[in-house]
Amino acid sequence: MKKLIIFSLKKNTPSNYLFLIFINDMKKLFNRIQIICFALFIFYSPTCLKAQNTLETNTQVKCKVGIYIKTIQIKQTEETFDVVFFWWLRVDSIDIKKDYSFVKNIEFINGDAVSEVVEERIDSVNKYYFVNGICKATFPYKADFKQFPYDKQILNIAIENTTTNFDNMVYVPDNQNLFINKLSDKNIDILNGGRFNISKLDFQSSVYAYQTNFGDPAINGFDKYSRLNFSIAITHDSFEVLQKIALPLVVVLILSYLVFFIPDEEIGTASGLTVTALLAAIAFQWTINDSLPKVSYIILIDKIFYLVYFFIFYAMTQTVVTFNLSKGSEKLQKLSDRLEWHSRYLFPICFIIGFLVLIKSVN
Repeated sequence: MKKLIIFSLKKNTPSNYLFLIFINDMKKLFNRIQIICFALFIFYSPTCLKAQNTLETNTQVKCKVGIYIKTIQIKQTEETFDVVFFWWLRVDSIDIKKDYSFVKNIEFINGDAVSEVVEERIDSVNKYYFVNGICKATFPYKADFKQFPYDKQILNIAIENTTTNFDNMVYVPDNQNLFINKLSDKNIDILNGGRFNISKLDFQSSVYAYQTNFGDPAINGFDKYSRLNFSIAITHDSFEVLQKIALPLVVVLILSYLVFFIPDEEIGTASGLTVTALLAAIAFQWTINDSLPKVSYIILIDKIFYLVYFFIFYAMTQTVVTFNLSKGSEKLQKLSDRLEWHSRYLFPICFIIGFLVLIKSVN
């Protein structure tokens, strides 16, 4: 059969000639296709490689963060707190060939911190990167003393990476770790003489966008960074605070209350008691305010002192009124006696009611 085909092609017939032309054209077309495919491969291979590298570079690293606080000292007047704590960072399921040293480039952005790396290692067997350290820092906090001493303050420690943005790394709280601060363990030492209690511990991750390009034209839009916030909610020991405030105020109120038992003609003695009580209350309020930040709003302690001032003023007014009534007719003298007698009961009862209303409004 093959011999017949070869013999037929050797004949110079028109059909054989056309067939040879067709075969020659197909060879040329195939060669051109090969050249085009090779050119496309040369042109697109760097682009594909670049896209692959970009994909690998933009892989978001998941970093677990933990904090263990040792001591806290709260400075109310300055609205700051000093803290000493241990921190650690861990990246699981790592690629051994990659460099993860950028993970340790952390910053405690909301305070003045001195941090030191204690240990850094890569576990090639379990495939994780780990770094830990210790930090001593001073952080400010925004205080709200409107309900003092029933106030709650939030102390916050914020962590960000200095070089890697959210596209490349995200922080995750290491809440599953057993060796972290727990509210039930009470393992945080507060160096304030027992004046504060910790009511809540919170560990949350967020994304913060800086509304600026930091003057860099190469940055398009706003840069976002993963941020980890460790929050400590503290409260005052309200019973202890009120106990310390109550004794001086009770003495002041007793001085004012004694005027109801002084004869009307002894107005000099009664006035001296009320003026002394008023000055003592003002001095005591100044002492209390010196231990708190200078705020423009009225706090609960101010309201309690205002209540004390009102009853001192009431005792002072009653003294003047009963003195003038006692100089009048017998009917006015009896009115003076009744006013003084009723004041002995109204004064303490009304003060207690007013005080409880103030405390109840907070709770």
